[in-house]
Amino acid sequence: MPGRSAAALCAAALLITAPAITAAAAPAARAAAPAAPAAPVEATPLTPETAREFTDTRVAELLEEYGSPGAAVTVVLEGEQVATAAHGYADLAEGTPLDAEEHLFPTASVAKSFTAAAVLTLAGEGRLDLAEDVNAYLPEEARLTGPTVTLHDLLTHTAGFAEVVERLGAEEGTPLDEVVRTAVPERLFAPGEYTGYSNYGIALAGYVVQEVSGVPFEEYVRQTVFTPLGMEDTSFEQLADVRADRPLVTSHLADGTPAGDAFIGDVPAGAAVTTVGDMARFMEALLDGGRIDGEQALAPGVAEAMLEQHAGMHPETTGMGYGTYQWRAGEVPLIGHSGDLAGVHTGYAVVPGLDAGVFVAVNGDDAAGANPLVDLRMAVVGAFADTFAPQSLPEGEPDPDADLGAYEGSYVTSRLAASGPARLVALFDNVTVRDAGDGTLSVSGALAVDDRWLPVSEGVFAAENGEDLLAFVERDGEVAAIATDMNPTSVYTRTGPLGSPSLHLVVAGAALLVLATVLVPVQRSGNGFTLATRVLLTSTALAAATAAGLLVYGVTDLNRAQVWLSEGSPALTLPMTVTAVLALVSAVFVGVCLVRGWLRPFSRVHLPLAALAGLALAATGAVYGMVALPF
Repeated sequence: MPGRSAAALCAAALLITAPAITAAAAPAARAAAPAAPAAPVEATPLTPETAREFTDTRVAELLEEYGSPGAAVTVVLEGEQVATAAHGYADLAEGTPLDAEEHLFPTASVAKSFTAAAVLTLAGEGRLDLAEDVNAYLPEEARLTGPTVTLHDLLTHTAGFAEVVERLGAEEGTPLDEVVRTAVPERLFAPGEYTGYSNYGIALAGYVVQEVSGVPFEEYVRQTVFTPLGMEDTSFEQLADVRADRPLVTSHLADGTPAGDAFIGDVPAGAAVTTVGDMARFMEALLDGGRIDGEQALAPGVAEAMLEQHAGMHPETTGMGYGTYQWRAGEVPLIGHSGDLAGVHTGYAVVPGLDAGVFVAVNGDDAAGANPLVDLRMAVVGAFADTFAPQSLPEGEPDPDADLGAYEGSYVTSRLAASGPARLVALFDNVTVRDAGDGTLSVSGALAVDDRWLPVSEGVFAAENGEDLLAFVERDGEVAAIATDMNPTSVYTRTGPLGSPSLHLVVAGAALLVLATVLVPVQRSGNGFTLATRVLLTSTALAAATAAGLLVYGVTDLNRAQVWLSEGSPALTLPMTVTAVLALVSAVFVGVCLVRGWLRPFSRVHLPLAALAGLALAATGAVYGMVALPF
């Protein structure tokens, strides 16, 4: 259930410090002069009439453009729900029209906002301290080891946890306490060092709520958040239980087939359902200090704390709140959260500057496939902002005198698994930065919105197409990471020369080509041992081709990749594990052939190269968790 974070395979996995760290830029011969923001686009005044025009007409146009089954949307303004609409179908197979008043949607990660509200309620009562070691609130068997982690770290996704893509508590009926005890991730970073979106971290925060309040997490949120706000149809429940007696929409894959109802064991991170009407009330309360219908519904201070930025890597990029993040920074910020499950995408954004907010829920992947950065949900929120609160990013300009070499290198997402095939995300969610030689940077990668980036100020660059801003983060006098405006939920950390995913892909591709040459009989075999050696190398090549083919299939079918990763399918590990075993045995056989002098002149070069290619593939597979190691 990613927030905004995801790239190709990362979508299968789909988004700092206290006090905040101010990122310093890398040294340069001459810093670029700060550039003035681009001239703002004229805004359409937001009124009940223009809001209804947006929900009735613009959202319908976007639904047709993106090809999703259905979308429901609501807009609030100055404490009132001023426009609501539903377009398309709640269930394609049944032809059931989507009803904005009746149908419920899975919230996915939007539920994290509810969990944060519950944590902040206890903190306001003095029963929790956000700066205290979280272990102070946990039973001994559930306590974390290693550096101190606080509730502040959990709520801002800065605890340093590795990504966990396996379904937490996938066994139905697994209680929350067992989920947080048995699925503790490794630490990739020190607490507060970087943002790295973590479902586990929010699940743990919800477990703290349960432990300190003395009532089940779901019940505490109902008592302190949903009931006071009048969110009568919102609850933390498993989707199958909701569907049994309530009108829950069907989630659809890109081909229109039902996605099914996943069991979500890490309940506080995403196992909630809601309606657009209830989300309107939630947004109204956030915008009015927790008040709804003239009454103080949320505990004092909760709404204000959720709308503040509490962690960020750079003052010119977006940052994290408590259970929220900035969709957009600047003079007119947007604040909220999004959520993604297979076949459903949700998101809300409030604009305090307009005293307004929008919530949208889409019950299907786009016809073009699931990409949570450019899907219909994001298009609706973006269109709302562009229409009623347009804002341009700062513009940069080339600086031919600047020395930009300090920024060059390879950077990998901080939302990364510590082991297993989920490490494959790094192959796709990474960026490479080069000095273009003309006073600009060239940035390439799956999530790079443009190739050419122009200096704005020291260490800050704007995409030439105006779609994103990036800032370089320094640690101990060296460039260590990249923060982007588009995604506050994670950063890109710098790798060494040998840790570049691009280099690894080149090595793996070259190794595959070399290994494939053993499939072509260019010379007759000698004795039986050399024949066995060729058979082993041929088998290695076939196993490697199978592993590569399944990986390519996973990249082109993200829903399938999501299933493989979440369920720990052997599809991503068995072929490469077989490749590694065969490569090792082949290398031994080739060595014996060389020592015994059984190889003819051509084979003395060919077969050792093929054996080395097999070992290179095995090593690359091991780095990215595709080899099931015995330790």
